[in-house]
Amino acid sequence: MAELGPKGSGEAPEIPSRILEWLDSNPADPRGLMEALHELTGLPVVLVAPWGEVLAWAGRVPARHPTQAGWGGGYWAQEVGEGRFIAYGEAPALQRALPWLELAARLLRLRARERALERAQEENLGAAFLDELLLGEADLDRGFAFGFERGFSLRLALIEAPAPPGRHRLAEARRREILQGLKTSVGAYLERLGTPHLLSGRGTRAVVLWQSHDPAKEAQSLLWAAPQGVRVGLSAAHPSLEAVGTAYREALIALKAARPGEVMGFEQLDPVAWVLLQQSPEDLRALVERFLPLPARALRTLEVYLEHGGEPNPTAQALHIHPNTLRYRLSAIEKTLGASLRSPETLARVYLALRARGLLEER
Repeated sequence: MAELGPKGSGEAPEIPSRILEWLDSNPADPRGLMEALHELTGLPVVLVAPWGEVLAWAGRVPARHPTQAGWGGGYWAQEVGEGRFIAYGEAPALQRALPWLELAARLLRLRARERALERAQEENLGAAFLDELLLGEADLDRGFAFGFERGFSLRLALIEAPAPPGRHRLAEARRREILQGLKTSVGAYLERLGTPHLLSGRGTRAVVLWQSHDPAKEAQSLLWAAPQGVRVGLSAAHPSLEAVGTAYREALIALKAARPGEVMGFEQLDPVAWVLLQQSPEDLRALVERFLPLPARALRTLEVYLEHGGEPNPTAQALHIHPNTLRYRLSAIEKTLGASLRSPETLARVYLALRARGLLEER
């Protein structure tokens, strides 16, 4: 291992030269920097993407890596724009190497910003084409210029970050900042994936269209690549760019059903949710107020009753009450609703209202 810092009255001349060699040769590939740092410090070092992929390493690094920046038991970690840079070792060795680790972190952040600017220039053309596709005004043959080929399925995802409250200028600036950060992190993942893609933004939502090979894994990785608290709505698979408008509507419906930190695919939605999610929150609330003017205990009784197919004994067992108590509750519910629970029409209204209530609670 090379000596760190001052060495008598001189310094180790090979230290900056190795890093300069990396900068001059291929700074887009972080492996050279990791190797130089490992040779310089003797510490195992690794660069991990937000979605968990190891981008580069040198030395014997563990299989699992810390998810938070800072000092920990046997490691030092820093966020570097499009990943997390981690060095492993005992505290004294990490302290001695800290100036070079911090320099490496600054270089990685600088490279991440440069790459984000390069990617933004490339994505502007793609964003314009994606917007044309969504409006139904695009020349579909232009898809070949972006790498899209016939015979591969396409998916569209909407990735939404929590929006800051308010309509003032600072809130709007914050929304733009959130969207840019979202596009940067998602763009880095798609670039690494190496699949043809288009990326645009609307509000605090990133709109992503890509040529899909493993949609479940890709969508989950998009979620991991994005900042915490985002939610993802994923369309069904489509065979061509002609269906981008349909894919967008599917992703929007799926997004409405997704919780923060969750991916929801359009194909996962059942028909009832599909219909209800196309209604406004005000309409759903009106449906609940009209058909479920009931206290919490009565609502819970109804939910369990429907879950057990209207069978009294299993329902009573699930609620841990006597069957006679259940009959009394159901009779009281019927009086409040002014309708019999043996009526298919009443059951249908109640079921829809219960589902609408559940969707409102999830939003």
